[in-house]
Parts: sequence; structure tokens; C-alpha cells
Amino acid sequence: MSVSTAAHPSWSEIVDYWLGDTELPLTEAIDEHLLHCDACGAVFDEVVALSHAVRDAFAHGLVPTAVTPGFIDRLRAAGVRVREYHVPRNGSVLCSVAPEDDVLVGRMQVPLAGVARLDALVTVSLEADWEQRLQDLPFDASAGEVLLVSKIAEVR
Repeated sequence: MSVSTAAHPSWSEIVDYWLGDTELPLTEAIDEHLLHCDACGAVFDEVVALSHAVRDAFAHGLVPTAVTPGFIDRLRAAGVRVREYHVPRNGSVLCSVAPEDDVLVGRMQVPLAGVARLDALVTVSLEADWEQRLQDLPFDASAGEVLLVSKIAEVR
């Protein structure tokens, strides 16, 4: 899609723009559009604020989610202290966290051959009534594992 000052970029285009995932012609068109459109500028400001809030919640261990191995690699490269546990298929593992740990990751061994989409229902034994449905989790079928980040703030 070509964006001009007359055509407003979509929400997903603005998000992709913020993440640096747009091709150069679209990036330049959105740059130009944001210079002239206060309404789209306000949407862009919301995307930026939302990203900061999500980053802050994740940094404080408040967000359980599934991530990719590359994401964990980038966290480590940025100096984030990651505690990992490998959870065998149909198994469990006793885990702990140290005060210096920033992120707690469970590498769940799962047979993923032929799986196109993966959803999960996460139940935390520390909270009898707490469960969360995670939809469309990222995974690499050939790796046979899903990486789940726990709410480290609650594990502590």
C-alpha cells in the first residue's frame, strides 16, 4: 500500500513503522504523512506509549508470554539475566529464581511436527484460580519446544 498525505496509514502499518518493519518507500511515506496529519500523529503517539507500557510490564516480570529463542538471545545480549529451565514432555521441574534474575523461561518440550497453530492454557499452581489462555504462540516445529516466560514477580 502506498501512503500519501491524503491516505491514512492503517493501525498495523503504524505499528510496523514503529517496529521498523516497513519497507523504505512505505517508511518514507508514513514519515511524510505524520508531518502533516495530527490525527495519525496521535495514533502514533498511542502506539509508542503502548509499547513503553508493555516493555515496562515485561521488564517488571508482570507479563507471562511465549517468546522465540531469538528474543531470549537478544535479551541476553542486552544484559538481561535469564533463568531457564528445560521441561521434558509430560514432565515438570522444580524451579527457583534468584534476586538477580530478570526473566524466568520454561523451555517446554512439545511434539510439534505438523502443527500449524499453537494455543495454550496456562495455570499457575501458586494461584488456585489463575489461568490464562495464550493464543497463536510462536514456535519452531523442528526444535520441538515452546518458550514460556513466567510472571517472575509472582514466582518471587
